Amino acid sequence: MSFLSERPKELVLQEGFHFRHGQTIAPFTIVYETFGELNADRSNAILVCHALSASAHAAGRYSELEEDKPGWWDGLVGYGKAIDLRQHFVVCVNLPGSPFGTTAPKSIDPASGRPYGSRYPWPTIEDMVESQKIVLEHLGITHLRAIAGGSLGGMQVLMWAAMYPEWTDSIIAMASGAAVPVTGIAWHILGRKIIESDQRFHGGDYYDDPDSLRGLQVARMLGHMTYLSQESLQRKFGRRRRGATRQFEIDSYFEYQGKKFAALYDANSYIRVQAAMDEMDLDEQYGDLQTAFSRWRGRTLLVSFDTDWLFPPAESARIATALQALGTPVAHHEIVSANGHDTFLIDFGLIDGLVREFLNETARPAR
Repeated sequence: MSFLSERPKELVLQEGFHFRHGQTIAPFTIVYETFGELNADRSNAILVCHALSASAHAAGRYSELEEDKPGWWDGLVGYGKAIDLRQHFVVCVNLPGSPFGTTAPKSIDPASGRPYGSRYPWPTIEDMVESQKIVLEHLGITHLRAIAGGSLGGMQVLMWAAMYPEWTDSIIAMASGAAVPVTGIAWHILGRKIIESDQRFHGGDYYDDPDSLRGLQVARMLGHMTYLSQESLQRKFGRRRRGATRQFEIDSYFEYQGKKFAALYDANSYIRVQAAMDEMDLDEQYGDLQTAFSRWRGRTLLVSFDTDWLFPPAESARIATALQALGTPVAHHEIVSANGHDTFLIDFGLIDGLVREFLNETARPAR
C-alpha cells in the first residue's frame, strides 16, 4: 500500500548555483521532497537519487485521487517496505537540468523574462551531487545512513562515494556503473542528434511553440529501447499487428511512450541530463576505480540485471572488483529478470529483500 506524502518543497539560493563548467544561475531554486520523520539527532536519513525521467517524488501519493500516481520508487520506499519510513527519513532532490521544479532550461530568466533555453549550462553528475548536499545541509543533515539510486541515480550514488565518502555509512547502486558503456553512449548520441535535427528545435530556443517536439518523441522511443530486453519485447509484442492494420504492436507502443514522455519532459533537459550521464567516467576522472574509491570505507550494495542492455552486469562487477582490491565491504548481486534495465523500477520483489537485509546489516555495529 502507498501512503500520503507531503508536497514538494523549494530551497531558493539567492546567491545562485555554481555549475562545474563555470556558469552561475541566480537566483536558483532546488525542489526536493522528504518522506518519514527525521529523528532528534538527525541520524536516520537516507538520500534517494532519481534517474533521468523521474523527479523528487520518490514515493507516496499527494492525494487519494486515482489519477494521482505514486512515486517512482513507491514499491521500495514506504512504511514497512525495504526502505522503511518507520525507521528512516528519506530525502530526494530534483536534479539541476531536470524539468520537474528545479531551475531548468524552461525556467524563466528574470533578467530577460524569457526561458533560459540554449543558455542553460550543461550540468554534470558532480553538480547533481552538490545540489543534494546543499539541500541536506539546509535540513541540518551532515551524515547519512545510506545513499541509494538506480541508473543515473546509481551513478550519482557512486559519485558521492568518490567525492564525499565520509558523508554516508553505505551506498546502494542499481543498474548503473562508473561510466556509460560505449554502446549506451552511441544510443544517447543518436537520440540527441534526432532532437537537434528537429526543425522546430531552433538550437534550443523553441519555447514559443506550444507543441512538443517530434524529435523528443522519437529520441525517447530510441532511449526506451535500451530500457527493455529482447525477451520482454518478444513476450509483450512479438511480430503482432495492431488490430486489422499493418502497424506492428511495438510501433504503437513506442508512439504512445514517445508522445506521453514528450508531453511531460523538455527537450533541452533531456539532452543535458543525458549528456551528463555520458560525461561521467570515474576511471578517466580519477585515473582508475581504485583511486576513485580509495577514501570510501562504508558498505556497498551493487545490484545488476542479466538482461540490462544499458548497464550490463559487467559494469557493476568492475566496481566490485575495485572495492574488493581495496578491502572495502561490497556485495554484488546479479539478478535474473526479463525486464532489462527497468527491472529496478518494476520487479520490487526481486530487490526488496536485498535492500532490506543490507540496511538492517548496516544498522548493526561493525564486527
